[in-house]
Order: sequence, then C-alpha cells, then structure tokens
Amino acid sequence: MAENTIGWDKDADGIVTLTLDDPTGSANVMNEHYKESMHKAVERLVAEKDSITGVVITSGKKTFFAGGDLKSMITAGPENAGEIFAEVEDIKRDLRTLETLGKPVVAAINGAALGGGLEIALACHHRIVADVKGVQIGLPEVTLGLLPGGGGVTRTVRMLGIQNAFVNVLSQGTRFKPAAAKDNGLVDELVSSVDELVPAAKAW
Repeated sequence: MAENTIGWDKDADGIVTLTLDDPTGSANVMNEHYKESMHKAVERLVAEKDSITGVVITSGKKTFFAGGDLKSMITAGPENAGEIFAEVEDIKRDLRTLETLGKPVVAAINGAALGGGLEIALACHHRIVADVKGVQIGLPEVTLGLLPGGGGVTRTVRMLGIQNAFVNVLSQGTRFKPAAAKDNGLVDELVSSVDELVPAAKAW
C-alpha cells in the first residue's frame, strides 16, 4: 500500500494547503506514493471545491520536488514502455485537473523544483519562490536524454513562446537560480525567506 505523501490543511478562509512530504525518502520524487497521493488529493479538491477558495502547494522537505524517480527509471526497459506511458498520462491528467479546478492554485516553492517538480508548479496559476541559497528551478531532463513528460513542454511553450521555451529552458536543461527563473518567466514572484512563502501564496 502506498504511503500518503501529501498533507492537507484547510484554513478558515477555505484555502487548502497541500504539503508534499514523502515519509519514505529525503526528497519528494514522482514515485508510486506521490502518484497515488496526488490522485487522491485532486479527487478530494474536485469533490470539495464548492467550499474551497484556493489551493497552495508547498513542500515539507528542504527541496520542493526533485522530479522523476531515477531509481525506477534506470531499471525500466522497452518492455515497460506501455506501463510507463500510462503512468505519465495519469500524472498529466491529475495536473490538468488541478489546473482546471476553477480555483486559484499557487505553488509556494521553498527549495529546488526540477523536472517533474517544476511541472507541478507550472500547472499552478502563480509561482512564488523563496530567493534563498540552494534553490534551483528548471527542466534538466534533456541532460539525461529525456524530455519533460508531465506537461512541461506544452506549458513552457504556452507561457514563453516556442523560441524562448526551447532555447532558454528545454534544450539546455538549465538550472536557474530564483531571480533568473523570474527573469525568464518561469516564476512570478520572489520572497526573501521560506517563512514568507505560504502567507504570500494565500494573499495572492
């Protein structure tokens, strides 16, 4: 049975804070625990959306979300292609449901958001980042011979235009510091400390 990796907290104003916090590892990754937990969280958001005014996604780890589960990827072979495709489609479907919930969804990024981590943030309507040491933002999959599979290509092209998305983000695998990520249009707002993130997200 998968561990629950996403905390749920709803405040008096109807804002739900989803906290990514995988108890089985030091970082959040797109493993089976995440997939099942995100699916359940999204289903609950849809079921309760009439009483919800907004959603904040943040992390209980030092990093926001490290991306794909590389240990699982390394063991995958051609015979797993169909299964992997189905899993990626499920991930994309949940992020699209979050994006089209009809409520404002804000990513409060407290640490590195790489690969699938940035793709979660890109499915949100507003991205706030703590401008602190160690935070990196980007889609580095190309450096592993991969392309972003969770909607990152579509959303960066839609946000930045095809040339900027390809040259600055997708083809180089650049890991941006917070200010550079904002300059390149990947995030919308910077705060100076992690403690300011969730209050700023709720205020938006």
